[in-house]
Formats: sequence, structure tokens, C-alpha cells
Amino acid sequence: MRLHSALVRFCRAGAVWLAIVAMPDGVAAPCGAMGIAPPPPYKAPYTPTDDDALLQEVPSASDPAVRQMRRLRGELDADDSSLVIAEQLAQAYIDFGRQIGDAHYAGYAEAVLAPWLLRPSPPAAVLVEYATILQYRHQFVEARRELKRALNSDPHNAQAWLTLATVDMVQGDYDAASHDCSQVAANGGYLLVVACTANLRSYVGQAQQSLSLLRQIDGQAQTLPPAFRSWLQGLLAETSERLGDWAQAETYYRKALSLTPEDNFLLVAYADFLLDRHRPAEVLTLLSNASQSDTAFLRLALAKAALGSPDLPLYTWIMGARFAALTQRGSDYFGREQVRFALYLQHDAQAALNMAERNWEVQRAPWDARVFLEAAQAARQPQAAAPALAFLHKTKLQDPIIETLAQRIEAELGSPAVAP
Repeated sequence: MRLHSALVRFCRAGAVWLAIVAMPDGVAAPCGAMGIAPPPPYKAPYTPTDDDALLQEVPSASDPAVRQMRRLRGELDADDSSLVIAEQLAQAYIDFGRQIGDAHYAGYAEAVLAPWLLRPSPPAAVLVEYATILQYRHQFVEARRELKRALNSDPHNAQAWLTLATVDMVQGDYDAASHDCSQVAANGGYLLVVACTANLRSYVGQAQQSLSLLRQIDGQAQTLPPAFRSWLQGLLAETSERLGDWAQAETYYRKALSLTPEDNFLLVAYADFLLDRHRPAEVLTLLSNASQSDTAFLRLALAKAALGSPDLPLYTWIMGARFAALTQRGSDYFGREQVRFALYLQHDAQAALNMAERNWEVQRAPWDARVFLEAAQAARQPQAAAPALAFLHKTKLQDPIIETLAQRIEAELGSPAVAP
């Protein structure tokens, strides 16, 4: 079942969070755009006066995933030459980090794999795991390089082909992704082939076919691990959204979360669904225990903005501090999130458009197209969205929200709207 769990990992985006250890004394203005560190809204470091004061939440030692990681860590310490144990531990770190939205665990996984990566000819499985980490960090060029190395030594590695297909889909290279899926067909199982093909079709104007394929394998996946079934429900939800079937999409989101209730990717995706349906109060409830994740915290801030909450400036400042910390680390994981932050929380349309243009050079998933169009419209520069519009025409992506945005912008430009 390893390939199944791997497919779930490859199709999810992670998050990095920064603990804020100084409590605000009053609220400062939001930080500047483009990753500039905000001025500190506090007068002195915060010192707790109560030993019971909660400063930061850490994973519970009773969590089964935490116990598994500790067990594997102990086994690897006892036998640091075991590649099998190292792979299991690295995979556990990656899965857990994605589940809770904490990219530190990707770093732990990389450290576990480091001894094998330093070898002249690393094992293919190690290269695939490392590519997963790079893809998680949105280092797609590097991820593709490692996958090619893995496939050169093991051309029948279905997991490598699946990862490569996901990288190509995220970057909008659907011809390459189609080839990758065909290689999955030659080297993987039936469910993996259909999942790969269905996922691809949802991006190229064949959302109804994608939905039919996903429903077909969903009916055959009842005995598979909850993570795989949850991933299928998430794909069904997203595909239903592309068809404008909001009620069915919500049903799938709820079913997915019933299987994996703490999955950060699903929580964030459902939060976006609720924000689009003008239900921000439900977002606050949904993400009440997920604020350590940057992607979840952004949705909390967006919900606060929609509700006109008095503590919105504080949420905006904290979100700005987190992005500033990412910039200091030299990481650029969350391009589309930074666009939304600049556009809807800092109200800086030009900065948002600049970020959207840079993000578009790296990834071209539907949400990347959407924020690009939204930023161009807000900045009153419809011509800037031309690359996204051309891409939408070529791929025939189905999405009611994106199609409406494209039609508005193309009306301003006097050119044809994106065909439904």
C-alpha cells in the first residue's frame, strides 16, 4: 500500500509556521508587502507570570503518529545502516508534517536520508523520497532532476512516475503529465492509473469524465487506508467545485474530513470553499485548532476580514511576521498565499500582482490562475493577466469562479472570454 499513501502525499501542499513568542502590547499596522518584516507591535519581550501559561502547542506524545516516529527514530539510532528503517522514518516525518502543516518535519526527513544522498549512486527509493521533500518545498526543478535520476536507475518505479506526474500537473505541463500517467499504467496498479488519469482530466476541460473515474475507483477503495480514501474524497470535492456542484462538493469535503479530521490540506481546502460560499464564521470554528499552520492561519485572517473582526489587525500582523520569517529563511513556498495576503489583508493590489506574476512562473494550478486574475483585476491592469488567460484557453480548465473572472477581464480587453 505504500504507493497509495505516496500518491496522497504528492498531491498535497505543506505549510511552515512560526511561533510568535512576544505578546502584542497594542496592535501595530500590518507589515509591508513583498516580505518586508513588520515593525514589532510590542514594547518588551513577553515573560509569563503563570507557570500554566500556554506558549506553544506541540504534538501530543500519545498521538499514534508521534509514537511511530519515536519508535522508528529509536530503531534507526540502534541500526543507522538500515535503509528500510530510514525510508520508513522519512516517510513518517513527511506524512506527519503535511498532516499538521509543519514543514520542519520535511527537514527531519531530509536529515534522515542525508547519508544515502551523499553516496555517488543513491538508491532510487531515496531519490524519490528526496524529490517528495523538494516538491513539498515547491523546488520543482530540483524535484524533477532527482526523479529523473531515480528513473534512470529504476525505470519501472511507479512511485517516481506518480510524483513526476504531480510535479508536471502543478506546473501546468499536461502533455508531460499525460506521458507520466501512461508510465504509471505500465508499471503501477489499476487504482493508481485511474487516479492519475482522473486527476489530469480535471485540469483539461474534462471534469465530468474525471468525476466519473474518481467515483468508479472510490467504490473500489473501501478496504484501502483512510488516507487514500480521504484523498479521493478531496479530489471528488475539488472536481465537483469545478462543475459548480457546491452541495456535492461539500458532501465530499465532509466525508474526507471524517476520514482524516486533522489533515491540514483538507482543512484549508474546505476553508476556502466556505469562504467562497460567504460562510466565514464556520471557518473560525473549522480551523480553531489549526492556527499553527501558516496556510490555515491565513484563512483564519481572511475569515476575520470577512466578519470585520476588531482583532483583524493583530491577525494581519502575525501573518505578515510569518511571511517575513519565510523570506528570511530564503523559502518561497506559498506564492499564492502571499498574493491573497497582499490583496485582501494589506489591500496592496500592485504588490499582489507582482507576486502573482512571479508565482505564475513557478506553478500553474487552478488557484494560481485565480489569484493571478484577481490581482490583475484589482490592480486595474487586465493586460497583465494575458499569460493566465492564454493558458486557460489552451487547457480549457473548467471552474465557474475562474471562468467568470476571465470573462470580466477579457471584456475589458475586448477579446473573447474563456470557453466554458
